[in-house]
Amino acid sequence: MSSIGRQLGISLFISLLVPGVLAGQMAIWWLDQRQRATLAANLREETISVLAALTRRGNGLGLDRQALDQVYQRPLSGRYFLIITPQARWRSRSLWDTQFEEPEREGLSATLVEGPQDQKLLRYRAHYQMASQPVIVVVAQDYTPQLQDFSRLKTGALVAWIALLAVLAAVQQGLIRRGLRPLRQVRQQLQQFRKGQRAILDKNVARELKPLVEEVNRLQGDIERQLRRSRHALGDLSHGLKTPLAVMKNQSRTQLLALSPVLAGSFNEQLSQMEAGIKRALGRARIAASTTPTNRFTPVEDVPLLLRTLQRAHDRDLKLAIEGVLPPALPLEREDMLEILGNLLDNACKWTHRTVALSLQRQSTALLITVADDGPGIAPSQRQAVLARGQRLDQQVPGQGLGLGIVSDMVDAYGGELTLEDNPGGGLLVQVRLPLPGSGG
Repeated sequence: MSSIGRQLGISLFISLLVPGVLAGQMAIWWLDQRQRATLAANLREETISVLAALTRRGNGLGLDRQALDQVYQRPLSGRYFLIITPQARWRSRSLWDTQFEEPEREGLSATLVEGPQDQKLLRYRAHYQMASQPVIVVVAQDYTPQLQDFSRLKTGALVAWIALLAVLAAVQQGLIRRGLRPLRQVRQQLQQFRKGQRAILDKNVARELKPLVEEVNRLQGDIERQLRRSRHALGDLSHGLKTPLAVMKNQSRTQLLALSPVLAGSFNEQLSQMEAGIKRALGRARIAASTTPTNRFTPVEDVPLLLRTLQRAHDRDLKLAIEGVLPPALPLEREDMLEILGNLLDNACKWTHRTVALSLQRQSTALLITVADDGPGIAPSQRQAVLARGQRLDQQVPGQGLGLGIVSDMVDAYGGELTLEDNPGGGLLVQVRLPLPGSGG
């Protein structure tokens, strides 16, 4: 579909070209009529001068060619006459061996006729009485030069008008682009809105766009409230079912397994499928909420606050460092991100000797979170176990063993990846890769 600016430009060009061509035609017609009116007066005078060349000869009339203008003597000069009386008919020598049709009515003829050498003749007919005889004098003039002038004028005017229209179209396109700038600004805001970089559209817009902006903002508010309610409902349902499922799985591994291993295996498999379905529902709820801009995660504002809170909570000589530059607002839910970062950092603060380093890198399609500590680390054989809820490697460290398990569940819900590696400086290095909504990653 073509742009509005292009459509307006074409419409303006046509709307000006057609009236311009019509106005030019009218101007040429008017000039033609004025030229013919001027020539009519001259041709009428010519009929009188031709009539003056007639002389009496006995009972009739004769033509004294010596009394005629020399232009009538020169062949194909473009000036011609025809004299008609009851007894005789004379024509100018300038006609040479050609004829031209006489007008039926007196005065200037409205039509042009063919003359010698493809000339276009303008004719004038006059009626006189001489020696008691009617005399008809017809004079003609080649109108081809005037027609050629009109044609050149028409072509030149058309070219000039088209050139002027091209300039006007260019100016108009500039004005249209300037006039459509508010639409482009709204479009940019909608893109920011989709990426979670703004919560509402700017209401300070042109009067014509204000109803649209208000309606979009109102629609966004309704959608966000519905998503929030849906997310809370699904989240409550998922969390409410996890505990009974965990109890049932534990009983199937202990009591049911002793009674019937086959039944216990089948029961365990069904429970695992139910748990996977609940995780997928919780993941969809979290991802839906992560696209709402009002609760988006803003690292430059939220991370320093989180670090200060952890520093006060652990109340010992800890160095919480941020590596690199924190990215701006991200299309991820603030509460989820604070829960993920809080659990990762809290776990690192429990085990570190002194230093915990945090890095957040926004990639093209994902957010890469890295948390490194200088503690004892975790052996590769035990890393998978600590990702399960309630699993602890050291009972002397305070806590319930839920931190990394919660993070693992939330990362799975987002469709991300969680890896545990050795920190090159000693300790544990945790990396989380979360896809960004709307990035296609």
